Amino acid sequence: MNLSEEELSETYETSGQNRHHGRCGWARTWFLKAGVLDSPSRGHFVISESGRKLLNSGQTEITQKFLIERFPSFAAFAKAKKKDKHCSASEESHYVTDPMNQIEDAFAQLNNKLIDDLLQFIGEQDPKFFEKLVVDLLVAMGYGGDFEDAAKVTQFSNDGGIDGIIKEDALGLDKVYLQAKRWKETNVVGAPDIHKFMGALMSIGASKGVYITTSSFSKAALDVVASNKSLKLVLIDGKQLAGYMIKYNVGVISQHSYTIKRVDTGYFEEE
Repeated sequence: MNLSEEELSETYETSGQNRHHGRCGWARTWFLKAGVLDSPSRGHFVISESGRKLLNSGQTEITQKFLIERFPSFAAFAKAKKKDKHCSASEESHYVTDPMNQIEDAFAQLNNKLIDDLLQFIGEQDPKFFEKLVVDLLVAMGYGGDFEDAAKVTQFSNDGGIDGIIKEDALGLDKVYLQAKRWKETNVVGAPDIHKFMGALMSIGASKGVYITTSSFSKAALDVVASNKSLKLVLIDGKQLAGYMIKYNVGVISQHSYTIKRVDTGYFEEE
């Protein structure tokens, strides 16, 4: 890339992280979103067929604007951070928001990338780990308590529809039952899966259930829950799961924090 040693060693003033590494990381993320790179496993990246076509096209400059216009998947990814609905792709590179909006946009981008990273890490674990994860998450969200046996994973061999149990009181009079499915993104949870979970709940006289998956739910599955009157059911898909993990600090740690200050007008007011 014809970068000097000085350029390669530049760091961000606030975080101290290497600027070159950071920019390469974001370029990799953009290429993955555009589909010109594939990631067969964590930490491994290969050029895709679309990437080979781009490489052979003679394109010498690849900008965000170019990716938006050329690759629909990247355009959809970039659309989430556009604040002006009427701003076209050609105008986007010139569209300037105020500093607070820029901070919020950057924060959203970092969180979206963290969501993708979390789902990839979860996908590399075994089903038993995932079942423990969802129990840990529900406890972090405030379900269960500090009494003995407030939350537990059911026997791994018993995969008949109940993977975890959360007690909402010390006597266990009120319980939340969990179903956890660590599925690939393309393997959508359908109505039959929800019916099976509902059947498992009713067979033990339960009234509350949470179905958590790393993938997503079909419209039919959502309709089953919406039309259900006998049970209290909550569905949590992959992106919601990762979002809750971030919010309740399960499987994540704080890396940096920034304090935004303003003038304390009270200090300057005359007594």
